[in-house]
Amino acid sequence: MKAFVLIKVEPGKVREVLEVISAMRAVVEAYCVTGPDDIIAVLESDDAKGVSEVVIADLHDVEGIRGTDTRIVVDLP
Repeated sequence: MKAFVLIKVEPGKVREVLEVISAMRAVVEAYCVTGPDDIIAVLESDDAKGVSEVVIADLHDVEGIRGTDTRIVVDLP
């Protein structure tokens, strides 16, 4: 299962947060972006529970992250 996580970061913390989340177990890619969000992270996990565990247990504990918005990729029939 793949998910995109849109991350808002406190001013001046983007580089630090990007380094921390890039090293996380389920994060396969992470980018600093323009727009209302500061970072987009691509997660891969076996299931939705694994994605939620990374977001809730790992990302929300990173100092400097103000909020996240997760988009799970769905397969169309």
